[in-house]
Formats: sequence, structure tokens, C-alpha cells
Amino acid sequence: MLNDQKTKPKAPRKWKAMLLVWLTIYPLLNLFFPLLDPYIGQFSLPLRLLIMTIIIVPIMSSILAFLHKKLFSWVRA
Repeated sequence: MLNDQKTKPKAPRKWKAMLLVWLTIYPLLNLFFPLLDPYIGQFSLPLRLLIMTIIIVPIMSSILAFLHKKLFSWVRA
């Protein structure tokens, strides 16, 4: 019986994965900080960051999944 050896997919390059994360989170932060500042500006910094991350992380993960799907071959090259 022949042993079929499938090639394992390459792990993504770390710098490419970091670049995609940065390209996702930087615009979101620049968009949401000015929009939410009038509403959460009076809170302490840790509480403002908590609120921002609660909003931004789900959006970021959706965008990041889309980018990984569209740029799969580039990220794995």
C-alpha cells in the first residue's frame, strides 16, 4: 500500500500576520477614538480602553478573517 504524504501548509510569516493585524486595528482606532470620545471621555483611561476593546476587537476579528481569506496565498508565501 502506498503511503500518501500530503504536504503540510506553510505557517504564515509572522511579519505578514503582524502587518495584517496592524492594517486592521490602526484604522479602526483612528475611526472609533474620535467618534466615542465625547461619550466616554470622562471615564478613566482603563475604563475607556476596556470599552474601546469591547467594540473594536469583534470588528477587527471579522475584518482580519476577511483579509486572511483574500490574501491567503500572500500570507502563506
